[in-house]
Amino acid sequence: MKKILLFIACFSTSAMAENIIKYDWLTMGKKSGEQTVNYVSKDQIEIDFQFSDRGRGPKVKEMVWLNEQGLITKQQLTGNSYMGAKIDEQFLYSNGSASWKNTQENEKVKLDKLSLYIAADSTPYSLDILVKAIAKAENQTLQLLPSGTATFKKIASAQVNKGNLSKTVNLIAISGLGLGPTYTWFDQELNLFALAYGWMGMAPEGWGDNLEKLQKIQDDANIEYYKSLAKQHILELTDVTIIDNINLFTATDNKLIKDTKVAIKNGKVLAIGKQVNQFKANKIFDGKGRTLMPGLWDMHAHISLDDGLLNIANGVTSVRDLANKHEQVMQATEMFTSGAAIGPSIYRAGFIDKKSPYSAPTGKLAETLEQALEYVDWYADHGYQQIKIYSSVTPAWVKPIAERVHQRGMKLSGHIPSFMTTEQAVKDGFDEIQHINMVFLNFLAGPEDDTRTPVRFTLVGEEAGKLELNSKAVNEFIQLLKANNTIVDPTVTIFHSMFVNKAGEIDPGYRAIAAHLPANVTRGFLGASLEITEANEKQYAASAEALLKMIYKLYQNGVRLVAGTDAIVGFTLHRELELYAKAGIPNYDVLKIATVNSARIAGRNDVGTIEEGMQADLILIDGNPLEDISNIRKVALVIKGGQAFEPEKIFNSIGIKPFTSL
Repeated sequence: MKKILLFIACFSTSAMAENIIKYDWLTMGKKSGEQTVNYVSKDQIEIDFQFSDRGRGPKVKEMVWLNEQGLITKQQLTGNSYMGAKIDEQFLYSNGSASWKNTQENEKVKLDKLSLYIAADSTPYSLDILVKAIAKAENQTLQLLPSGTATFKKIASAQVNKGNLSKTVNLIAISGLGLGPTYTWFDQELNLFALAYGWMGMAPEGWGDNLEKLQKIQDDANIEYYKSLAKQHILELTDVTIIDNINLFTATDNKLIKDTKVAIKNGKVLAIGKQVNQFKANKIFDGKGRTLMPGLWDMHAHISLDDGLLNIANGVTSVRDLANKHEQVMQATEMFTSGAAIGPSIYRAGFIDKKSPYSAPTGKLAETLEQALEYVDWYADHGYQQIKIYSSVTPAWVKPIAERVHQRGMKLSGHIPSFMTTEQAVKDGFDEIQHINMVFLNFLAGPEDDTRTPVRFTLVGEEAGKLELNSKAVNEFIQLLKANNTIVDPTVTIFHSMFVNKAGEIDPGYRAIAAHLPANVTRGFLGASLEITEANEKQYAASAEALLKMIYKLYQNGVRLVAGTDAIVGFTLHRELELYAKAGIPNYDVLKIATVNSARIAGRNDVGTIEEGMQADLILIDGNPLEDISNIRKVALVIKGGQAFEPEKIFNSIGIKPFTSL
C-alpha cells in the first residue's frame, strides 16, 4: 500500500480527444473508485479522483492550466488524502516566478524557464501531463519542481480489447520519480491508458479486463530490470572468505568480542578468532574495526521484487511475509534464492479474511467458516509456516481456525477481528498479535467500534495516552500474554509517525535518512497521515509516548517481541529498533529481537547468531550499535550465505546517497 500511495501522490492519468474521459479504479478486479477528466478547454483540465479501500481512500478535486509546452502554469487541489488528512494545494507560475503552497510547503522560486511542477497530492492525471511534457522537452529530459529531472523510455507494447474495439498500448518506464522505474501504460498518442499496481489499478471505463494481461507484461519487464542489477551487485564467495579486524556481536551474549576475525565457507561460519588462522583465504574483507553481527530480520513484510535491494542494502537478510499473492511471494522467493535477483530469505504466512466491504485486497477471502478452514489446509499443503487473519473475520471463527492451524503445525496471528477483544483472541488461540494498536484496542474499543475502519487508528491516537498502564486490567492482560507465550509484533514506527507527524515537517520516522534519498521521495515524508492540529497535538503525542511505554512494559514482563516494518523496507526496520531503544530496551536485546529471537520464532535454529556451523548471514556495521543503536543504518558489507553485497554500490545504483562505504 505504501508504494501505491507514493504513486498516487506524484502521478497521473489521461485521455484521448473527448471532452470528458472516465476511468475505473479497480481493486481485485472490482470497481472501487473512479477518475473523471474534463477537458474544459485546450489549456484547462478538471479532474475528480477517488477510491475506497477498507474505509480509507483519497478524494481529490484538481484544476490544471497548461501552457503550449504542456507545463503547468496554475494548479489547484482540494480534498483529503488516503488516511483522511486535508488536501489544499495551489501552484502558480507568473513573470518568471513559481510559487506553491500546500499543507506541507510554502515556497517561491525564480526560474530561468518553467519546469514541470509535481503536486504533493496530485490525482493520477499528472502522469499524463508529465510524459507528454517529457516528449516535448529537449533531449526528452524534463526539469521538475520542486527538484529533480525525469525521462522515460518505451519498454513493451500490447494489444488491448473492449468488445469489438482494439488498440495498441505501450509500457513506459519513467525515471526520476522514485527509487526505481515508474511503469505506466500509454496509448500511441501518449495518453495514459492504465496503471497496474498488482491488486489495484486503473483503466478507461470498460477496459479494466485488460489489467491482468498488462500486469503480467509489466512484471516481466520488472524482472529483467532486477536481473540486470543482480548481475552488477552480487559477489559470489568461493572457498574460504575471511572478515578480518572486526569487533563481533554474536547475539549469543550482550557484549562485543573485540579485535577478532571470522571465516566462512560454503555459506556457513567456518571459524571465529584464532581458529581462523589455520585457513587460507580466497578473499579477505578488512573490517577496519567495525562491528560484525548477524543479519537483521523484518518480521512484518509484504515482499516484492522491488523490496529486495533495499532490504539487502540495509542489512536485512531475512523477512517474514504476512500477506501476499501466492504467485508473487513464490516468484520473489525463487529469484532471491537462486540469485537471479537480490533479496532476503523469505518465510511465509498465509492470509485469510472474511469477505466483506472491508476485506483486505490480498490472500484468500472466505465466505464461511468451512471455507476458511479449507484455506488453512491449502496454505499448510503449500508449505506456509503461519496463518494471519484479518479484521473482518467473524470472532466465532477464531477458535476453530486456531485449532485447525495448530493441528497443521502452524501458528496463528493477525489483526484482532472487529467486535472481538484482544484478550478473547488470545484465549481462543492467537499465537501472535500484529500491531501495537491492537493491544490498546483491547482496552479502548467498545462493542460499537468497527475496527475494520480507520477507527483502529484514530481511537488509539485519541485515547491511548489516557490509558493507565499500571492498572489491574493492563497488568492482568500482559500476564495472559506471558502465560500463553503470545508474541507481539508492534510495527510501532507507522503508528508513532501517524500520531506525531504534522504536515510540512519531515516524518520523524525518516528524518535520519531524508537527506540521502532522491528529492521527490524525501518530499513524500512531508505529508501527514492524520490531521494533527494545535487542538489535538498534545493528545496524539501522549498516545505516541504510550505506545513506547507499552512496548517496554511488555518487554519487562517477558512478552516476546518481533521487529517488523509494514512500510518502506529496510529504513523502517532501523527506525523500529531505534524506537525500541527509546522505549528503554537495552541495545543488545533490541539487536537480539531483530536477529536470533526472530530466527527462533520463525523456526530456524541454524541462523541468527554468529557461531561455527551457523548460516553466514552477516552484516558489517560502521560503528558500535551497542553504544548507539542508530549505527545500525551504516551497513558497509552484507553477506548472505555464499554471496556478498556492498550497500554503497547498491544505493548509488538507485539514487540513494550511501550511509558509509566499505
